[in-house]
Amino acid sequence: TMLLFLSSMLTGSHDASQLPVVLVGGGAAGVQGGQVLNYRDQSERQLCRLFLSLMQKLDVQVSAFGDATRPLEEV
Repeated sequence: TMLLFLSSMLTGSHDASQLPVVLVGGGAAGVQGGQVLNYRDQSERQLCRLFLSLMQKLDVQVSAFGDATRPLEEV
């Protein structure tokens, strides 16, 4: 089981430069837990990379999702 909790904005002023994301579970699928990852200063920080990573962990065979063509290596 994986539970993903996120918001499309950080504050009420529609700030999408930093999105809070919490992922719980997924150990049986190979998700690496116990991490706090900060992508603020990275150029390729698409949220779709997280979605692509999770789909691939669940054996959904896709090579791209949205604007992402590579999964997050840290997940």
